[in-house]
Amino acid sequence: MNEALCSILSGEDEWYYHEEGRHIKFNKDGTGELWCRCNFNYWILAVIEWKSVKPPHGPSQIVEFPGQVSNTAWNKGPQLLGQLDLEITLTKRLPKLAETSVLAQGTGINERSLTDDAFQPRLFTVRIEKGNFVVPASTVSSDWRYELRLLFDKSPYPPRSQWKNPEHGPDDSQFWDIVEFVSRHVPDLEKQGKPMNLTSSEGWNGCVVS
Repeated sequence: MNEALCSILSGEDEWYYHEEGRHIKFNKDGTGELWCRCNFNYWILAVIEWKSVKPPHGPSQIVEFPGQVSNTAWNKGPQLLGQLDLEITLTKRLPKLAETSVLAQGTGINERSLTDDAFQPRLFTVRIEKGNFVVPASTVSSDWRYELRLLFDKSPYPPRSQWKNPEHGPDDSQFWDIVEFVSRHVPDLEKQGKPMNLTSSEGWNGCVVS
């Protein structure tokens, strides 16, 4: 099961919270990328290292997922493909795309905004679901539709305590609350009704990415 789920996890180009700047990627070789952009500011452009690990909790323990919504909200809820326990380490290395880019010159990228604690290994439990989804940052049903959803038990972005100056930008968007990502764009899903993860814009926490 773990091999099959890891294959799904690493078989997509990116998992998006927003298509224009906030996403995570898992490569088959155990590396990946974490990007965090808000407006014109890049906060995280980093290579990650990841691996599937033995569950730290007992098999009977229920793991809560902040981004999960009860299936009773729709006539047909998402299909659970499985659950994984991952160890993810944020590194200070830039993705190849950013190494020779003007993006690397940002004054607040990676260790310039994050404390050393942010670069220590962290444990996560994730769920992979199949259904009809829009990017979590969306508030409209007309956006592109995606077939897969990835839910974290806590955000892969560093918690507020690991930002050097969270009041100077990150507090506005609270990246540490982001736990939901989608992948595998399927145009035909737009014909199949309301997205399964579309919520009201009331209280929506996010910045406009330009």
